[in-house]
Amino acid sequence: MPPAGQATASLALWLHLKRRATRGPIAPQDFAQPPGAGPLLFVHVSESGDVLPQAEALIRTLHALRPGTRFVFTGAAPSAAALPSAMRAVRHKLPEDGAGAESLIAALNPVALLIVGDQLPAAMITTMAREGRPVLLSEARLAAHGGGGFWRGMVNRGLISQISHIMAPDPTAGAAAQQLGADPDRIEMTGPVTETLPPPAVNEAERGALAQILRGRHIWMAAAPSMSEIRSILVAHQSALHHNHRALLILAGLPEAAIPEIRAEAEALGLAAVLRSEDDDPQSDDHVLIAEDPYEMGLWYRLASVCFMGGTLSPGRALAPRHPFEPAALGSAIIHGPLPGPFSAEWAQLDGSSAARLVLDGEALSRAVADLSAPDQAAMLAGNAWSVSTGGAAVLRRIADTVIAAMESEP
Repeated sequence: MPPAGQATASLALWLHLKRRATRGPIAPQDFAQPPGAGPLLFVHVSESGDVLPQAEALIRTLHALRPGTRFVFTGAAPSAAALPSAMRAVRHKLPEDGAGAESLIAALNPVALLIVGDQLPAAMITTMAREGRPVLLSEARLAAHGGGGFWRGMVNRGLISQISHIMAPDPTAGAAAQQLGADPDRIEMTGPVTETLPPPAVNEAERGALAQILRGRHIWMAAAPSMSEIRSILVAHQSALHHNHRALLILAGLPEAAIPEIRAEAEALGLAAVLRSEDDDPQSDDHVLIAEDPYEMGLWYRLASVCFMGGTLSPGRALAPRHPFEPAALGSAIIHGPLPGPFSAEWAQLDGSSAARLVLDGEALSRAVADLSAPDQAAMLAGNAWSVSTGGAAVLRRIADTVIAAMESEP
């Protein structure tokens, strides 16, 4: 007999699906098939679209490893431009009730269902599992599924119990899956699917010369900060100077018109600021280097052991926020605020892997800068960030191999 919690979850899921069973089955001939005779894989991408780039990368990898595979997409639609021209694929509306799911599966005969993201399509999961077809989950951060009330939580537990294999992008996601009742033997820690970015360019001779000049100094930077963040950054640097009087703050990626205001703010706080455009190298008694040229970001990322990503703590006048994988790939420990901007998926990946330090206000920023002045603390954070930002290809192959193995095991 199943445990009481499992029985309650099964009942909750059954009632949930029964409420959705408002339409009769759809005739099998209504469903278009991808051409060819290769195995057919259902791929459902969370309809929010927040994992669409990761899904597209995974689909490309699967197609490269098994070119004969045919695909049926539900949920967010992959862009045709992002997929191989030779791929054989169709898109269908996601069935919301058991009858629709049964008709779709009977008509197309998929060997497996791959879900990318944290949306759990109840009818599809239940029908595939009932027929003994593998259901795999990737790139899912399931912490939110533990809320929503007791009954909703039971529905989610019932769904999780029917997923054959959960490929967790980070330890936080793996723990959330276990809290929802997933068998630990069905959870694999793959790491996140990440976009691989070429590192920003640098003049190596200039980097070497500046590294020599700044040798022995603790260097941290703020990348593309908003004007509303400037004072908090400068106050954090004042605090850092109490611990290390030779610390240097680099302000980089700034609106040109704002530079006089920034310099005046620094000097009002008693901080000696020098402009990069004046071609003066920072002296031992300079506290702040204002680097106006956004094309030198690669230089500053390489010199700074700690990087605060601007625009994440408070909005305001600023240049476009920088991609968090830039400093991650170049050895900086990363600090950021609660505003993800256009990089919500990347921040979730970094935070879930203990690869960035989240701060909520200026006081927390000062503490983080002080903590990360310790080389061992900064190195641990930077190492985790490097693994997240550069491990995308290996993670894609690992997930694709797991999906292919499940497809080939289907009777």
